[in-house]
Amino acid sequence: MDDDNLEVPPFSINRKNPSINLPINMEALKEFVASLLGKAESVEGYIESAFEIDFAGFEQLNYIIDDRITKQNQSVLIEFRAKLFFNDNSLLSFSGIRNFQEYKERRNVICTGFTFTWIYLVEFHDKKVPEKQEISILSVEQIPRISYSIRCTNQGWGIEIAELIRNCIKGFVNVNFPLANFRRKAMENPLVIGIPFFILSYLLCFIFVFPFIYSEEGLANCLSFSDQIGQFIGENILLGEKVDFLIKFFNTCQAIDSKKELIFFLVALFSFVPSIFSTQLIIKLIKLPTYRFLLFTEESKKEREKYFTRISWWKNFWLITVGVGSILAFLNRLLGNYLLEWLGNVG
Repeated sequence: MDDDNLEVPPFSINRKNPSINLPINMEALKEFVASLLGKAESVEGYIESAFEIDFAGFEQLNYIIDDRITKQNQSVLIEFRAKLFFNDNSLLSFSGIRNFQEYKERRNVICTGFTFTWIYLVEFHDKKVPEKQEISILSVEQIPRISYSIRCTNQGWGIEIAELIRNCIKGFVNVNFPLANFRRKAMENPLVIGIPFFILSYLLCFIFVFPFIYSEEGLANCLSFSDQIGQFIGENILLGEKVDFLIKFFNTCQAIDSKKELIFFLVALFSFVPSIFSTQLIIKLIKLPTYRFLLFTEESKKEREKYFTRISWWKNFWLITVGVGSILAFLNRLLGNYLLEWLGNVG
């Protein structure tokens, strides 16, 4: 007799009890169940970046998973489960792919998380019986991350399926940001960028603001009087003219000395404020986007539109701010001499 076929021993039927009792070898039953389950191994990973996914994305995932598994080996999908989480702390569970695909949410809720699970029985070429394989894809945290897990009995097969899923997920996430690696590392420790940029911007602002506040004209007048001292030492100059010259010399140079503390205070003040502002701006600009849109409800789609409208508004705002700031800087340059001359006359 073939080893794969076991002979059923004779059994008796009790007509008073309409049931059939078959003797079962428990060890053989355990071995059969264990062969179905196999020795499970796990392959896990995730992709972290701004992303969005909708029903079309799910159908793409489902197609590539089912297509690869069914074409490689004899297999059958025995179960599919899905869960959607919402911002009102509720969740919906689905059993079956069609049931999930036909879902339409009527509430005004935003989807905040999902889990998709496929369970296959796969008969590998080196095995006599099919074995259970489980694939899970989920995003249930508030950070922009899609995780995947493959519990399988063939690690090589699991790695291949994981790579297939990973490549598909990359189509949902936005990973093409300029200087993405640098920006990601910078945001892990913002002070590494913030402190050097603050010092640099402060020095630039100091250099830029200093000429507007410090009166070069007053300093030039003081130096001019110093050059003329020799002319008023001679005997041909009247004593009254000498006295008038000395009074003008001391008044001009003393005015500069008396204003030094005020000048440096104003320079420091007007340099500090824009430095703080520019440092916050550069940190905000290098920060990677963290949006995460699960577009399985109409309210989620509206939330996405609001987000990108807000981002567009901020971009226009910064462009206008830079443009207006450049114009004001130019006007300040034109009005600087007039203002300094007026302050000199007041002093």
